[in-house]
Amino acid sequence: MLFILCTALLIAVVIAAKPCEAKTHSFFIEKEHAYNGMLRADIPPALVIDDGDSVVFNTVMLMGGELSPEMTFDEMLTLRSEMKEKGIGVYAFTGPFLINGAEPGDTLEVRVKRIVPGKYAVTHIYPDPMGIGGLPEGFEKGFLKPLFLSEDRKTIEYAPGVTLQVRPFLGTMAVAPRPGEVLPPAVPGYFAGNMDNRELVVGSTLYIPVNVPGALFMAADAHAVQGDGEVSIAAAETYFEEAELQFVVRKDMKLHYPLAETPTHWIVMGFHQDLDEAMKMAIREAVSFLMREKSLSREEAYSLCSLAVDFHVTQVVDGDKGIHGMIPKSIFS
Repeated sequence: MLFILCTALLIAVVIAAKPCEAKTHSFFIEKEHAYNGMLRADIPPALVIDDGDSVVFNTVMLMGGELSPEMTFDEMLTLRSEMKEKGIGVYAFTGPFLINGAEPGDTLEVRVKRIVPGKYAVTHIYPDPMGIGGLPEGFEKGFLKPLFLSEDRKTIEYAPGVTLQVRPFLGTMAVAPRPGEVLPPAVPGYFAGNMDNRELVVGSTLYIPVNVPGALFMAADAHAVQGDGEVSIAAAETYFEEAELQFVVRKDMKLHYPLAETPTHWIVMGFHQDLDEAMKMAIREAVSFLMREKSLSREEAYSLCSLAVDFHVTQVVDGDKGIHGMIPKSIFS
């Protein structure tokens, strides 16, 4: 039986299942329905689901869905300035999803099941006077480059003789922050947010501490491909025709900071305005993980980080810079 749930902002289709079975919800929005504000704990939910349910949804382009490969850089900058003047963020979120049973102190497990990227993407550079990017030196003019995915959505011909393998992931996955806090959507933190972690592809799992009842999960900032660092400010910024995530409430996992998992690695994270401090945070998270999960002493855990854990610069462009540590599962029996 198919139930159609309508609100003024969306159409959500819920595929019914037998009692106690997980359901799969379809949630597709137009750009007018995206949420473009700050991260808060009091945003009304757009969809309510149960623990264990999955959601198939779409995302729209940045800047309220208006970013386009047909734009000039000046047109994009004008649009960005107008949104900033209105106090509107440039991130166009799908959500929030309220997960029944999620309570503060729990952990929300987010399994990335499937992604279908869009047909096109955009990347850009801001001019030096804006001071944005990992190298705001020597680029006097803004730059915008349209990118087009191959018909099978597996590659991008960046330039003659330069082909990129598409590796799509959500640059931003966030739960609501603590009640009373109002946070910019471009900055990552304990609520996850704009992590821009290229490892969070299909087959990965993200664990986020829950801060409010229902968690209030949102997603945005679809990337077709990105290198560690995201140094020029932009990835291949795209939209997702479909993304499928499964949500599981973990009462048995207590975290104070996001943690991720791939088939081959555990991933710890650190975010700070100072990259050195972000590194320290990521090391502390790795030490805590190894002590907690592998019963190592603090000294053993720290030493093991030096022997076996690879620390990567996640991004240097989101206000708070990011470091993530890749702990290989292969070292554990």
